[in-house]
Amino acid sequence: MRKLLLLIAVFIFIAQSYSQSVKIDKRAEKYYTKEEIKSMPPEKIKQINALYTKSFIIPDEFKGQINPDDIDIRDYSRERLPFDRAKVYLKQKSDRPETDNRSDKYIILLSIQELKTLYANIK
Repeated sequence: MRKLLLLIAVFIFIAQSYSQSVKIDKRAEKYYTKEEIKSMPPEKIKQINALYTKSFIIPDEFKGQINPDDIDIRDYSRERLPFDRAKVYLKQKSDRPETDNRSDKYIILLSIQELKTLYANIK
C-alpha cells in the first residue's frame, strides 16, 4: 500500500512539473489575448520574454536610475538597427502631451541581427 501511495505521489509530482507552462512577461500581456498566450509554444514565450529582458542594455551611468521592469520595449523597437546597436532616449510620462516627453536617460538597443541570434539560442 505504501509503495502504491508513493508511486501515485511521484506521478502527481511529475504531471504537475510538465503541466506548468512558461509565464509571459507582464508587459507583453497587454499585446496578446489569453487565448493567444495559451496557444503559444514555450519557445515563443521565452523569445517574447527575452525581448523584454535581454534586448537592451542600460548604460552604467543610468543603472539604479532606470528600472528595466518599467521599460516597454515595444515603444522603442522601431528604432532598432539591422547590424548596429541604437541609442534611444527614454520617453517621460507626462500629463501634458504638448510638452517634450524625451528624457535625458537612454538605453542601448541590441541590433536586429543580435536579436535574431538571441532568439535562435532559445530552446
